[in-house]
Amino acid sequence: MKKTSTVVTRDAGGELTLRQTIEIKVPAGTSMLDAETAMQAALVEAGASLVEEFLCASDADGKPLTHEGRTMTAKSEKEPLVVECTFGAVTVSRWAYQSSRGGKCYYPLDAKMELLGSATPKFARSVGYKYAHAPAEKVCQDLEENHGRKVSVHFVQALTDLLGAMALAVQPAPDTRLMPEPKDVVTVAVGVDGACLQITVEPDLPEDPGTGSRPDLRKGRRLEWRVSMVGTIALYDKVGKRLGTIYTGCAPPEHSGDGKEDFWFLMERDLAMVKARYPHARYQGISDGARDFVPWLQKHTDGLTLDFFHATGYLGGAAAAMVASGPGHKKRAAEWLTRACHDLKHEDGAAARLCGLMKTSQENTALSTAAAGLLKKAVTYFSNNLERMDYAARAREHQPIASGVTEAACGLIIKDRMCGRGMRWSLRMAQHIITLRSIISTTAQCWQNFWKTNFTSPMI
Repeated sequence: MKKTSTVVTRDAGGELTLRQTIEIKVPAGTSMLDAETAMQAALVEAGASLVEEFLCASDADGKPLTHEGRTMTAKSEKEPLVVECTFGAVTVSRWAYQSSRGGKCYYPLDAKMELLGSATPKFARSVGYKYAHAPAEKVCQDLEENHGRKVSVHFVQALTDLLGAMALAVQPAPDTRLMPEPKDVVTVAVGVDGACLQITVEPDLPEDPGTGSRPDLRKGRRLEWRVSMVGTIALYDKVGKRLGTIYTGCAPPEHSGDGKEDFWFLMERDLAMVKARYPHARYQGISDGARDFVPWLQKHTDGLTLDFFHATGYLGGAAAAMVASGPGHKKRAAEWLTRACHDLKHEDGAAARLCGLMKTSQENTALSTAAAGLLKKAVTYFSNNLERMDYAARAREHQPIASGVTEAACGLIIKDRMCGRGMRWSLRMAQHIITLRSIISTTAQCWQNFWKTNFTSPMI
């Protein structure tokens, strides 16, 4: 490869032009894979040179300046900085400023380029996105194999920690202007759920009962299973098609007995924004049989629906007790379950009728202990939740009747990334990863807008 030196010019309006020419020779008989690899290496090297020149051209001029109301002067010599960018590591010398009273140095270049630690915003965005989806070791492998960038596991973790802390402080909300048009959204389904996560706890913190605490011999800490919160706000059109989803997630509180105020604050903030954009939509709370979240859902939605598939699960348990025993019992039970599920979904008042039939079947003294136990659970479940089981009316109006979006969000936001074999997390990093994954998954380009909103300083 032959490369010319970079030429940098600035016009009267301040616009920078960076110019460089590269020439790549591809020997006869070279495979396409090898040719692409050589081209990528050449472009990466050229890109690093351009970034280096751009950084040098964008630094302060060494003259006194005012920062945060204080006059600052430059030190006698520039200080070196290794900057990690998309194309590689480049070393630049930049001015360090300090006031006459001493104190912390101010680096105009770092502030103007909006560096996260030593990384440029574009590279930080790439690393943070990858680490939100895969372990640090995999991120390093991907960067080296596919992008020609070699970094350490520590760098990936430290950079994502900085990015996560920033995202947590900002807590970006979805841009409602990029959400579906108000005329298209008929139903908004709101759901909340919890997902367990293995957390490392400092040994000096008191042990919380019921968390399955055990020692972490590798670090002298305890391991505890804690519940993380996940919430969804899903938008549906008039035929029941999902048009988008807002995701919210929060790591467990430091102490298992603490409240979840941060989670509810974010859910209420986002829900208020959605209601402002879709004032005429029907707001429907969907959850399983657990009653923990019912009061909050009742307060913030127009009506509640019990997850249909949880209900059918209890019907499946009761099916064996609802048909006569003897030859062909399994087939008859399966047929009864099919009819019962169909009626529950499509027939008005089906939940109450099925509950009544199951109560009557409890009088059958010939039932086995196991069958009687499952039947009793089904009767109790239906009796406690009848007011939330009007599935036929919901189905006719093409409204959602299942909490699958929220159930899936537990995997999408937490389980898929954070519950792999041997994984355990600090509360800090768990919250950072959950926050980043929530932003990335949310509709209306929430991830893209996070970067546009927080990295907007003029470069030149």
